[in-house]
Amino acid sequence: MSMKKSRFEKSAVIAAILLASATTASTSALAAVVCGPGSNVSVPENIDGVYYNLVTGVGATSGGANAGWDVNMYSTGGTLFFFWPSSPASSFGGVADGTGTNYAVLNSGALIDGSSTFLVSSGGGGAGPYVNWLAGSTGNYLGVRFFNETAAAVNYGWIQLDTTAPTGFPATIVSYCYEDSGAGITAGTTPVSLQSFSVD
Repeated sequence: MSMKKSRFEKSAVIAAILLASATTASTSALAAVVCGPGSNVSVPENIDGVYYNLVTGVGATSGGANAGWDVNMYSTGGTLFFFWPSSPASSFGGVADGTGTNYAVLNSGALIDGSSTFLVSSGGGGAGPYVNWLAGSTGNYLGVRFFNETAAAVNYGWIQLDTTAPTGFPATIVSYCYEDSGAGITAGTTPVSLQSFSVD
């Protein structure tokens, strides 16, 4: 009888360990690269531009009309600018280039995470931190951090943004993705690019 009880207890302990492992694995598996539903969104060349919520994929012409917006791309004096929410503090911005003073134009594969330097520069004053994007860019990425209101955490992502010299306009949000767990992401990573396939 004691031998049966001992085997049962061992089996119960092993089952508990396996269940705990499976639960941990399924929790981490919930983290995902999420891509926006919209694509090829033209940025209006005016003072309002587009206030974009990266979680919902909704764009609007005013922040008040789009609760939880994460980035505002707009025009002042015919030049492209970015505007970011200020709350929560240190939760928003675009990745800076090597100078630390200009928004970077990132190539595919560039890492965007908590170790990146982020700018929140907005408004007029000439080309300033926007110079790299005003020069015109096609197929490249703006690295971003933003506060995901659903996860209540800072997330990192990328916006593929096409711009045109010399003012940045026309400007188009081609696509975007972010990592919803708070982990970093590489520019251009999508759920499909994370999959591996083999042919036997």
